[in-house]
Amino acid sequence: MIIQEITKQADWKPKTNEFLQSWEWGKFQRAVGHEPVRLCVDNTYIQGFVQQLPFGMTYVYVPRMQISDSGFQHFIQEMKIRGFLFVRVEPHNSEFQNLKSAILVRCRQPQHTLVLDLTQSEETLLKNMHSKTRYNIRLAEKKGVEIKEGKDVDVFWSLNTETTDRDNFKSHDNAYYTKMLEMENTYQLTAWYEGKPIATQIYIANAGVYTYVHGASSNEYRNVMAPYLLQWRSIQIAKKFGNTSYDFWGVAAPQADGKTVHTYSWDDADKLSNVTRYKAGFGGKAVLYPDAFEIPLKSLQYKLFQFAKKVL
Repeated sequence: MIIQEITKQADWKPKTNEFLQSWEWGKFQRAVGHEPVRLCVDNTYIQGFVQQLPFGMTYVYVPRMQISDSGFQHFIQEMKIRGFLFVRVEPHNSEFQNLKSAILVRCRQPQHTLVLDLTQSEETLLKNMHSKTRYNIRLAEKKGVEIKEGKDVDVFWSLNTETTDRDNFKSHDNAYYTKMLEMENTYQLTAWYEGKPIATQIYIANAGVYTYVHGASSNEYRNVMAPYLLQWRSIQIAKKFGNTSYDFWGVAAPQADGKTVHTYSWDDADKLSNVTRYKAGFGGKAVLYPDAFEIPLKSLQYKLFQFAKKVL
């Protein structure tokens, strides 16, 4: 089987519409310190990112990989030849998960999400929302919340700091968001009220999918429901520019007898409960990605690495 290294954007033709496998995401990852590995294996394009470990060791992280079982085996052999300690995979498909050497690990990317069908009319999208979500959108409009488009990392960082302090979320650093907003296919909307930015969101557009990746809001004026109008305007913009799907990028795992908003149920004790309550009101189809796993390429060193993680 021929394995080809892809070095030119014009030659990069992935079959998946996952932005994590896009050329632009690879450029962004390089900018934040993770060199992309781009290969064509079995007529499938695979993008992974080199991750640094202590003592000069490295591994490759491949998010949302979509490939045949035979292609995956050849990819693993190529990564072994290149000297990586292990390969960490978050699959898009599950055809190649029955691997004896696979070690299940926690997903870094959202394993559960909601995806909205944008081929529907705006009237249908509104009709399919939870009534409280529609009410909050109209309330924000009535209160005079204004939505503006434009990239402003200072606005995002200020509101993000308020949000992480309030909700006890972990955050990337300022430089990460600065580099992200430099991507050509990222967009930012900000809600303004009485001359102040009170909520902001970042989105990524790729191959017909518009993804809401980051959001932040102020501790002030929470009663004007700005994030609801912000999300609705984003959905309208995504639809206007021809996207067919809108990914809310992460919700709590479903639970049949849990908290229910609209058509989605989950464990109310989940750390994502508040954002799930917000997102679920807009509707969308629940999507589950397969479990993440690691494939050790150097058995002894991998075992030593795992032992060191436990004791240090």
